[in-house]
Amino acid sequence: MYSNDRTKDLTYEDRYRSLGYLFYSIAACDRSIIQAEIDALKEMTARHWLVDDRSYDELGIESARYIDITFDHAVEQRMSAKAAYARFEADQLSEPQRFDGWTKSLILRTAVGIAKASGSVNSSEATTIGELQKLLGRIPT
Repeated sequence: MYSNDRTKDLTYEDRYRSLGYLFYSIAACDRSIIQAEIDALKEMTARHWLVDDRSYDELGIESARYIDITFDHAVEQRMSAKAAYARFEADQLSEPQRFDGWTKSLILRTAVGIAKASGSVNSSEATTIGELQKLLGRIPT
């Protein structure tokens, strides 16, 4: 899943936490998180992230569950979408090769799935997804 051996000091959990903040920022960028967006994230996590990475932390928690855990934490803390995105962005800029091409595609598909959960992608979501595409250096096909 990850393409750079220099990043072994970061755990899978760290990377998944970062993604939790990213996906929260997509859901919260229009200042409202609806149940459909939460459900979309949970479904994408179960259908893709947990299936593709079967690793566990030292407590026996599936590593990819840190996406959901962090998302829920950001909701509880009423974190701003901007602050959540900034956390992901800082992590990505400090480790630009952290994700391979397939994983970048899955990140974008998950972000778009969350944005579309309400029926259509609004302008705030479209802007954030555009920033994400640039940050990842990838435009989805």
